Amino acid sequence: MGKKSSFSSKLSFEESDENDLLMEKIFAGVQDVPDKEPAVELPASKPSQKINKSLSYDSVSSPDAELDLHGKTREEAIMMVQNFVMSCHANQLRSALIITGKGHNSGNQGPVLKREVQLWLKRNGEKYLSDFQQAPPRFGGSGAILLKIK
Repeated sequence: MGKKSSFSSKLSFEESDENDLLMEKIFAGVQDVPDKEPAVELPASKPSQKINKSLSYDSVSSPDAELDLHGKTREEAIMMVQNFVMSCHANQLRSALIITGKGHNSGNQGPVLKREVQLWLKRNGEKYLSDFQQAPPRFGGSGAILLKIK
């Protein structure tokens, strides 16, 4: 078994005939891996408070919660987005902002985090989100995604 490494990543991978078992072992403990940042603290909602879910992006004076992904790897970002979206939904927030950055340090491949986060939201966000789109300029424009929570 030889080790391969990529110049664009500091990770190294071992080739194995048991790749499936190896991947299962790796991902079995993913829940135990702490985030580099503490969990997002969201404002507690009052159960007696009736929340108006109608929201237009233009009417958002400021998002109810924000998540900044600057400096995160793709894997870290997706885990943090999943936690953030589920927490926003559980706390009955109306809107949230995910700051992905504009990808100026991503080279020719463009903004990696923005693309990956949008893909995750399309595939997994339907249960939690009524909509999401590029944030208006006052919230970061092309470097951020504004979420409308169900």
